[in-house]
Amino acid sequence: MMETILVAYGEISLKSRYVRGRLERLLARQIERVLSRGGFEGCRVLRRYGRLYVEGADARAAEVIADVFGVVSAMPALRTAADYDSVVRLAVEVAAERIGEDQSFAVRPKTVGSHPYLSRDLAVRVGSAILEALAGRGVRVDLDDPDVTLYIEVRDRDAFVYTRIVEGVGGLPYGSQGRLVSLFSGGIDSPVAAWLMMKRGAEVLPLFMDQRPHVGDSYVERVERAFQALSRYVPSEGFGLYAAPFGEVMSRILEAPAPRLRCVLCKRSMYRVAATFAAERRAQGIVTGESLGQVASQTLANLVVLDEAAGVPVLRPLIGLDKVEIEALARRIGTYSVSAKSVDGCTVVPDRPATRSRLAEVVELEEALELPALCSEAAASIAERRLD
Repeated sequence: MMETILVAYGEISLKSRYVRGRLERLLARQIERVLSRGGFEGCRVLRRYGRLYVEGADARAAEVIADVFGVVSAMPALRTAADYDSVVRLAVEVAAERIGEDQSFAVRPKTVGSHPYLSRDLAVRVGSAILEALAGRGVRVDLDDPDVTLYIEVRDRDAFVYTRIVEGVGGLPYGSQGRLVSLFSGGIDSPVAAWLMMKRGAEVLPLFMDQRPHVGDSYVERVERAFQALSRYVPSEGFGLYAAPFGEVMSRILEAPAPRLRCVLCKRSMYRVAATFAAERRAQGIVTGESLGQVASQTLANLVVLDEAAGVPVLRPLIGLDKVEIEALARRIGTYSVSAKSVDGCTVVPDRPATRSRLAEVVELEEALELPALCSEAAASIAERRLD
């Protein structure tokens, strides 16, 4: 009998044989890395068809593994030989430990490969053995709503018994689908948008625009805390927070003779800086936390004007979600408490921002204010922000 954590993945199994093997190997390496980072030294991750197996880690490691992108679930299990008697014996031992007085239980077996018994036969045999062994506890079978579910997986020469399934984040292994620059403000939206693209396998480079003196220090502190909250999901070293000096750009935008266009000018300038950074870092696009109609700059008419400045794909994973849905995601991934904290807001937002800006007018203003040149200077000064 040996402790093993079974790791299930989802859509990886739908890929071609070559792609599947590549993604499985990447996922296995990332699991080993996060376990080592979490203090679970000496673990081995083995690949077999349909599952990864983590050996040398106790049950607590399942919680860490579940936060690795690509993992659908992690199951702390006990392993034994696949012969009938060994499986029944281990199942009864686990049941005796997990099923209490007057509790109900169900047995959910699954067999993969060729075995001299069927799943339903195993369920009947194990259930009968548990009822007999725990007769003094008043336990009973309930297949609809059991207090304890006993899962049995028989694969090749091994059988695994477990009662707990830790739900994973799912998706694809981090970094398997290219690289993106995230416009990262630390508010509720941008960390969730970055996380969603990370879940889809993109490597993300968080970039925030340091708008001081037009925002306060509390704004920068929130960015840093949100970045730290997000970093626990990254299964590799080198996840950094990058900052672009943006205060001079903001000061120039304040000189615009059309205050209603400040937000559009500001956002287009951010896109320009991010696009330049993306080209330097060989990223394929930008990810933002914009949601259609949420604020004035995020109307469909304004989004069209914003996109023209980027020159690279702009991905908006939150575009069809409302604020309640976005906040629910932020709570789920653990960034909400940081992002929702009140900070010193931007001081250049006009009283009545434009909701339907015209591209020609915006471009003319940008040229008059020499914003493209200022954006190039800001992009050239981007630096990684070191956090203690």
